[in-house]
Amino acid sequence: MVMNRRDDKLTHLKQLSTVLDSKFEGPFGFKFGLDALIGLIPVLGDFVTSAMSLYIIAQAASLGAGPSTLIRMAINIVIENLFDMLPVIGNLFDFYWKANNKNIRLLESHLANPARETIKSRMIVALIFFILLIILVGSGYLTFVFIEALEHWILSIKVD
Repeated sequence: MVMNRRDDKLTHLKQLSTVLDSKFEGPFGFKFGLDALIGLIPVLGDFVTSAMSLYIIAQAASLGAGPSTLIRMAINIVIENLFDMLPVIGNLFDFYWKANNKNIRLLESHLANPARETIKSRMIVALIFFILLIILVGSGYLTFVFIEALEHWILSIKVD
């Protein structure tokens, strides 16, 4: 059976994802990849691994992944990079999260059933947007309450 260009590209992306996230096996069958190892190099490691992850997303776009699927893929990378900002914890998180493997699964699901995955991805993106909106409104409200309490406290101070 002859593979077409799309299948070749998907195979290449799967191989890259495996090398980055799950190529090696550690104690107790725990899998890890170069992403976790390269990420141990301060600043440069995270830059290199993020560039590789963005390459996977760019290739997913060229394979026809829809915007909502690409956004979900980007969210996986953002989550990984947010944790990477935390010393030690971020490095440990890299061994667990495996954003590239998650992104390949999202891409394969999208390519297998684009309509269903587009709806699913849109719902997840909408849910994330809604949660962020609640956090924004909640923090705004808490800030207002704090400032109001501070103002009340300052005005209640009696000067002799």
